[in-house]
Amino acid sequence: MDEMEKETMERYQAWLNDPSISEKDKEVLRKMNESEIQDAFFKDLEFGTAGMRGVIGLGANRMNFYTVGRATQAFANYINKTVRGEKSVAISYDTRNFSKDFAIESAEILAANGIKVYLFDDFRPTPLLSFAVRYLKTTAGIMITASHNPLEYNGYKVYWSNGAQVIPPHDEGIIKEYEEIKSFGEIKRMPFEEAKKKGLVVMVGQEIDLAYFERALSYSFGISSKDLNIVYTPLHGTGIKIVPPLLEKVGFDIYIQKEQQVPDGNFPTVNYPNPEFDDAFKLALDDAKRLDADIVVASDPDADRMGVLVKHKGDYVRIDGNQMGILFLNFLLEMYSKKGMPKNPAVIESIVSSKLFAKIAKAHGVEVSEVLTGFKWICNEADRLRAEGKTVFFAYEESYGYNIGDFVYDKDSGTPIMVTCEMAAYYKQKGMTLVDALEEIYKKYGYYLEGQLSPVYEGGAGVEKIKRIMKRLRENPIENLAGHKLTGMIDYLKGHGQIPPSDVLRMEFGDKLLVYARPSGTEPKVKFYFMVMNMETFEEAKSLLEKAKEEFTKVLGL
Repeated sequence: MDEMEKETMERYQAWLNDPSISEKDKEVLRKMNESEIQDAFFKDLEFGTAGMRGVIGLGANRMNFYTVGRATQAFANYINKTVRGEKSVAISYDTRNFSKDFAIESAEILAANGIKVYLFDDFRPTPLLSFAVRYLKTTAGIMITASHNPLEYNGYKVYWSNGAQVIPPHDEGIIKEYEEIKSFGEIKRMPFEEAKKKGLVVMVGQEIDLAYFERALSYSFGISSKDLNIVYTPLHGTGIKIVPPLLEKVGFDIYIQKEQQVPDGNFPTVNYPNPEFDDAFKLALDDAKRLDADIVVASDPDADRMGVLVKHKGDYVRIDGNQMGILFLNFLLEMYSKKGMPKNPAVIESIVSSKLFAKIAKAHGVEVSEVLTGFKWICNEADRLRAEGKTVFFAYEESYGYNIGDFVYDKDSGTPIMVTCEMAAYYKQKGMTLVDALEEIYKKYGYYLEGQLSPVYEGGAGVEKIKRIMKRLRENPIENLAGHKLTGMIDYLKGHGQIPPSDVLRMEFGDKLLVYARPSGTEPKVKFYFMVMNMETFEEAKSLLEKAKEEFTKVLGL
């Protein structure tokens, strides 16, 4: 038995010996086969780029009442040890299976630890939770969600008082408290109704919604058109709470995809509720063709990501995550050139996002910051820049995450979808589509094209496989890719400038090709990002991108 197998069995036995675990659950544990035990106990759930996330089920590496309870008790311990005076936590949850139950569980534990809870009266999007933390001035926040993951998953995101997801030292402190809890018997609970009677749980809802709408509408440019035909799908998720009301307040008419407007954690009409993929748009696209819609927009289950299809020359064309980031920046700069540029303007992007973004921003005298992947880094960087007197008006990452303004400290779909529709209406008045607008940008700045490879490696063996891949790239670099020689490498494990150490590798192949490698913080996969830069034609850019991905796959045996 190797060391990993030994640790796995120790975790498994600890659960079987814990008197706080019900006999019913222990019976399920005893019936697990060797493979199931390995997958469920080879590690404890960890806080990654977006908190704790895992498959729902019994086990240390699963989302369940025990792991959620342990995380919440650890969070309560950390808050009580580090914060003086009155303490409070805002809690929201999405439409996934067990989300409401995990939210109530978290509220009961916090209340038992003397921490006041503001719990949403129904499911709400992740951006509403971030906004609520700032609006209610709470100590922290919890969002129960697995974002765009498959239906088997759920997750637990933790926020600090600025409304952003926790970063060091807070995440490290919470993890330390989590590791120090050796028995589920250490978890305190107060019955939900008792906590409400004592004023330790307060239900919130409409007031937060209205305050969010007011702030979002302050970023509208007043461009609306009944002539713009919009189809929207919330993919059975929380976006139904914010996107339709916001678009209607601006003055748009929208058609909501009927089957997918029904909240359902089983996502019965879609295999993968992620607006990054075509499958998520199938029903909405059918409606768009029937209604001759100009634009199709989707939000993921917790409504912190958005995706777009645009009718262009008779077909519906996907605008990818980087392209939307470029379109947003270009449009915002054009609008601000008319109404006045913000004072000391600044924007933020992740290191694996398009390099065209920085080129456009700098051409307009806008400061650009690059941070690690994850909006927890983006929004905490925004906090730092704002403290210096900068106006951070836009931030994005390539995986369809956008933030406009300064009132939500996480990804948001509401305000960005509103601005997307205004942008589409603006260009339609000019006889253009968003695809035409993107082409104009490329002609001005050069063609930039991005692509990804994301092989999945499940379980403990998968973790080791990902480690071997990263080690191979560091110790035996790819010297030539698609006819371009390796000219530089940056290993972010050693840190880079103001960016803290992280398991990310940047490979530079001249001035036309970049490749980044990083293990995912939320899924069992390793991600490779390919960036082709400053090409003269789209065809040249596409050819280099495809050749680079093909050769990279062969060399690594992916």
